[in-house]
Amino acid sequence: MKNILKTFGLLLLSGTAFVACDDYLDRQPDEQLTAAQIFQKAKTTEQYLTNVYGYQSNYSDPSGQILPWSCCDDDGSIVFTGRNYSLINYDTWNPDNNIYRSQTYNNLYKGIREANYFMQHVFECPEMSEIDKGYHYNEARFLRAYYYSLLMSAYGPVFLIGDDPVDFTQEGLNERERNTWEECINYVANELWETSKGLPDVWTGETANYGRATKGAALAIRSRMLLYSARKLFNGNDLYKGVIDKYGNPLFPTVYDEKKWETAAQAAKDVIDLNIYGLIGADGTDPYTSMHDLYTKVGPVNGVTERIFSYLVTAYNWGVTTTPRAARTRAYGSYGPTQKLVDAFAMANGRYPITGYTNGDQAQPIIDPESGYSETGFSTFTHPIYGDELKNTFMMYQNREPRFYINVFWSGMTWHSGNVKKTDMQFYNGGNSGYGATQQNYTATGYLAHKFIDYTRDTATNGDKYDIATWGYLDWPIIRYAEILLNYVEALNEYDPGNPDILTYLNMVRKRAGVPDIDKVYPEAVGNQTQMRELIRRERHVELCYENLRYFDIRTWMTAETEHGDVYGMNVDAKDHKPNGDFWKRTLCAHDSARDGHRKFSPRGYLFPISQEEMDRTNCTQNYGW
Repeated sequence: MKNILKTFGLLLLSGTAFVACDDYLDRQPDEQLTAAQIFQKAKTTEQYLTNVYGYQSNYSDPSGQILPWSCCDDDGSIVFTGRNYSLINYDTWNPDNNIYRSQTYNNLYKGIREANYFMQHVFECPEMSEIDKGYHYNEARFLRAYYYSLLMSAYGPVFLIGDDPVDFTQEGLNERERNTWEECINYVANELWETSKGLPDVWTGETANYGRATKGAALAIRSRMLLYSARKLFNGNDLYKGVIDKYGNPLFPTVYDEKKWETAAQAAKDVIDLNIYGLIGADGTDPYTSMHDLYTKVGPVNGVTERIFSYLVTAYNWGVTTTPRAARTRAYGSYGPTQKLVDAFAMANGRYPITGYTNGDQAQPIIDPESGYSETGFSTFTHPIYGDELKNTFMMYQNREPRFYINVFWSGMTWHSGNVKKTDMQFYNGGNSGYGATQQNYTATGYLAHKFIDYTRDTATNGDKYDIATWGYLDWPIIRYAEILLNYVEALNEYDPGNPDILTYLNMVRKRAGVPDIDKVYPEAVGNQTQMRELIRRERHVELCYENLRYFDIRTWMTAETEHGDVYGMNVDAKDHKPNGDFWKRTLCAHDSARDGHRKFSPRGYLFPISQEEMDRTNCTQNYGW
C-alpha cells in the first residue's frame, strides 16, 4: 500500500478535499458521479479515507478554543475570557448556546457519513488489492465507531444512522428519536470488536502510517466505552430513570448490572493479551527520562509502544499555552494545574499527602502525617529533572513523586529550552510571567502545566516563530496502554476485589512512575473494595492528567458535584513570591476565565444538552435537566 496517510496530512486535508455537507442527514450532491471519479484511482480513494480521518479534533490545544475538556475538569484553569468553557464551568449554558457543537456533534456526524460513503465504494477501486481494500474498509469502520464513541461520551444516547446515507423528509425527521444507551453501546462495542479482526496489529513503514487504526486501537476504544457503560452514570442511576423517549422507552438503563464490570474488565484484558503494548520505562529506566520520552517523542521508545492510538500534531498549541511569558517572545503561559491536582500527586514514599479538605475547603487540607508532606517552610532544593539548585523552594513541592515534577511548573523555577535557560519565572502580580500588563497571558493558579514539554528543544531563541521546525511534533495520546491497565483494575475491583491482577497491573503503572507498590504503602487496602477504589481513582487522576479524560471520569463516576467546585491555587495577586509571603497561600482563584473561582455544577451538567437547533429539527428527547 502506498504510504500517503500522514497524520499531519490528515489535518491539512480535513475540511478541503471531499468535504461533507453541513447537515449530517442530507444527501451528498452528485454521489454517483463523485464515486465514479474518486474510487477508480487508488490515490484518490486513499485521499478520501484521509478525509474521513480528518474529522478528528485537535486534543492537544488546552486553550478551550476547540474543545472544553481540559478547561472544564478539576485539573486545569485558564485565564482567557470570552470563551465558551466558562459557560460550562459556571453552569450558565443552555441548549440555545450551541457551544462546541461543531466539534462534539456536527463534525462527528459528518465523519460518520463520510465513513459510510467510503465503506460503500472502496471495493469498487480497480487499482487496489483486495487486502488493501479490506484494510481501508475496516479503517473507515473503526473511525465510524470511534466518532460514535465521542458523541456518546458527551451526549449519552445518540442517533445511530446505520450503514447507509439516508435522506429524511421533515416528516421523517419528526419520527426520528435517539437510540437508547444500550443500543448505542452494544452497536459501538460490536463494531469495534468486528473491525479489530480486519485491522493489522501494526502498520509498517515510515511516519506516513502514523495515526492509522489498528487492531489494538479498536479494542482499546472498546475498553474505554465499556468501562464508561459500567460506571454509575450509565448503569442504572436514579437521576436518569425518568428520561423517557417520545415512544415511551427509557433512554438509559434503569437497573444496575454488575455484569457490566466483568465485561469491561475482559475488554481491557483483550488489549493486554495482544502482547503488543507496554509501559515505556517499565524496564527500570529512570522515570524522568522515560516519561519525558513518552510525552515528547514520536513513535515507540526503545522498542516499546505505549501509545495505542495517537494523533500527530504540531507541539505549538500546547507549548505556547504552557510556556511562561518571559521564556520567549510568543508565549501565553496561561494553562495551569489547579491546587487540587497539585495536591493529588503522591510523595516519594508513595503515600498521598492530602486525604481531603476540612468542610470541603481547599484552604484547609487534611494532611496524612505518614506522608512526610509539609506546607511550612522553604529551603534550597535540587530539581530532579533539571539539576537546578532552586533557593527558597516551598516545602509543598519537595520530596514528591516523579510525576509531580513532570507535570507541574511552579513560580521561581528555571525554564529550560535546549541550551537556553530562563531563570526565576515569576507568576505573581507584576512578575515577568504573572498578572500585569498582558492581562490574559499569565497563570491563574500560580502554576503551569509541564507535561508534553520537550526541554531538549530550543524554542526560546526562535523569536515568535511557531512553525514545526521550532516546536516539533507531539504524538498526542488518544489512548495509551497505561489507561488500559487502569481500566482493567478499576473494573476488576468492582466485581472481584480480591483478584490478584489488581495489584499486578496497578503496580505496573506505579513502578514505571517510580512510585512504590500500592500494597507496600497501603497494605490495609488490599481486598478492600472501597479503599482500593479510591486509590485506583487517585492513580488514574495523576497518571492521565491533562489527557482529556478527567472531564469524563468525574462525570461517569458521578462525582462531579463534589469535584467540579471551587478553583484554588497560589495567590497570584501577591506582589512578590518571597519566602513566607502572601503568594504561597492557598487562595481561591479569582482569575479563572475572569470569573470568581466559585465554579458551579448541577446534575444536568453530567451530559451535554442536545442543541435547540437539533431539538427543533427532530423533536427528539432532551437530556436530563435541559
